[in-house]
Amino acid sequence: MGAELPSGAGNDAPPDALLHALRGRSMARNTIWQVVGQLLPLFIAAVSIPLLLKRIGVDRFGVLTLAWALVGYFSLFDLGLGRALTKVVSDRLAAGKNHEVAAASWTALSMMAAVGLIFTVAIWLRCEWIARSLMKVPPALLGETMRSLYPLALSIPVITVTTGLRGILEAQHRFGMVNVVRAVMGAFSFLGPLTAAFFSPSLFPLIAVLVVGRIVAAAVHLVLCLHTTPSLKEGFFFDRGVLRELMSTGSWITVSNLVGPLMVYTDRFVISALLSVSVVAYYTTPFELVTKLWLVPTAIAGVLFPAFAALAVIDRSKLERTYSRGVRACFLLLMPVVFLVFLFAPEGLHLWLGPVFAAKSTVILRWLAVGVLINSLGQVPYVLLQAVNRPDIPGKIHLVEIPLYLGAMVLGIKQFGLAGAAAVWAMRLILETAALAFFARKTLVPHALTLRFVAILALTVAALYLCQFETGLAVKLVTAVAGIAAFVAASWWWVLDDEERGFVKPSFLWLRS
Repeated sequence: MGAELPSGAGNDAPPDALLHALRGRSMARNTIWQVVGQLLPLFIAAVSIPLLLKRIGVDRFGVLTLAWALVGYFSLFDLGLGRALTKVVSDRLAAGKNHEVAAASWTALSMMAAVGLIFTVAIWLRCEWIARSLMKVPPALLGETMRSLYPLALSIPVITVTTGLRGILEAQHRFGMVNVVRAVMGAFSFLGPLTAAFFSPSLFPLIAVLVVGRIVAAAVHLVLCLHTTPSLKEGFFFDRGVLRELMSTGSWITVSNLVGPLMVYTDRFVISALLSVSVVAYYTTPFELVTKLWLVPTAIAGVLFPAFAALAVIDRSKLERTYSRGVRACFLLLMPVVFLVFLFAPEGLHLWLGPVFAAKSTVILRWLAVGVLINSLGQVPYVLLQAVNRPDIPGKIHLVEIPLYLGAMVLGIKQFGLAGAAAVWAMRLILETAALAFFARKTLVPHALTLRFVAILALTVAALYLCQFETGLAVKLVTAVAGIAAFVAASWWWVLDDEERGFVKPSFLWLRS
C-alpha cells in the first residue's frame, strides 16, 4: 500500500477556488485559454514546416511527421487513466476530500508510468519492424530512423505521466497554466526540430530534441502540480481502492479513445481500397479543412469534463444548466461558420484549389460540414457521461457502431463514390450524437434541452439543405447576410435564456462604446 494517507481525513466544504471556477464566466475564460493553447502551435507550424521541409528534404520530413503522430498517439497509451484521474480528483475536491487527492494522484501516476514502460519495451523490441514494415522508410533512411525510434520509445512513460499531471491541473480548473505550457511545447515541437536541422539534417538529433522537449514539459507539469497541490509533497501513497475506481473509468474511456479515432479516419483507407488512392485527396482535403472546426467544441468539452464531475457532487441542478449551456454554446459558435462554409463551398474551393477540386469536393465538403456541426453538439453529452460515472455508454455505442459503420461505408462508396463516403460519415456522427444525447437525458439530465432547441436545430439543418440550390454569387451574398441576421435574432430570443442574455448585453454595450 505504500505510506499511510496524510492526516486531515474528513469531509470539508468544496474549496472556494473550485466554486469560483464553476461559474459561467470562469468556464468561458477557461474555454478561451483552451482555444488559444491549441491555435498558437498551428500558426507556428504554418511558418516552420516549409522551412523544415526545405532543410531536411521530403523523405526525412515524412518520417518526422510520423514521429509527430507517434508522440501524439503515445498519450493514448495511458489506458484512459489521465481522464479518469481528472474525474477522481474533481470528485474528491467537490466532496471536500482534499486529503484523498494525493493518494489518487500518486496511484494513477505510478500506474501510468508502469503502463508506459510496458509499451516502451514492446516498441523497443520491434523498432526494426516498425521502421521497415509499418513506416515503410526508404532504405537510405532506415538506419537513422531506427536509431531515432529508441529515444521515442523511451519517451512513452514521460508522455503518459504528463497526461496524468495535466489531468490533475485540469481537475483544479488551472486551464491558464495548462495552456501556456501546451502552447509553448506545441510551438517547440516545430521550432526545436527546425533549430536542430540547421546543425544537422539527420533524423536522430531532430527527434532527440523532440523527446527532450517532452521531458521538459513533464518536469514543468510536475512543478505546477506540486505548487497547486501541496499534499503531493507529503510522500508517495498508493491506494488499491482508488486504483479500482480509476481502472473502471479508464477502461471504457480507452475503448472510446481507440474506436472513435479509428472510425474518424478509416474512410480514407476504404476509399483507397475500393476506388483508388488518386481520388483520396478530393476527400481528405475538405475533411482536413472542416474538421479544424472541432477545435472549438474540443476546447469547450475539455473545460466541461472536470466541471461536470464536480457538479455531480455539489449541485445536480447546476449540472443540468451547465450541460444545456455547453450544447447551446457549441451550436451558437459553429452554426454561422458551417452556414457560410455550406453556402460558399464551391466558390471557396475554386478559389483555394481550383475548378477541378471545386467540382469534385463541393458535395463532400457540405456533407462533412453537417457531420462536424452535429458531432460538435455531441461532444457535450459524451464528456458528461464519462464524467458522471457512465463512461460505459459511449464505449458501448462505439462498439456497436463500428461494424455497422464499416458496412455502410463500403455500400456508400460502391453506390455513390466519394459523396457516399461523406454522407455515411456524416450520418454516423448524427446518429451517434442522437444516441449520446438520448442516454444523457435519460440517465443524468432529464430536463435539459427543450423541444424548442431541437426544433431550431432541425430548422437550421433544413436551411443548410436549401442553401445548396443557390447558384449566383450575388444571391448567395444576400442570403448570407439575411441568414446570419435571422440566426442572431432567433438565437437571442429562442436559444439564449434570460441569464445568458444578461451576460451578452454588457459585452455588446462595451463594444458599442
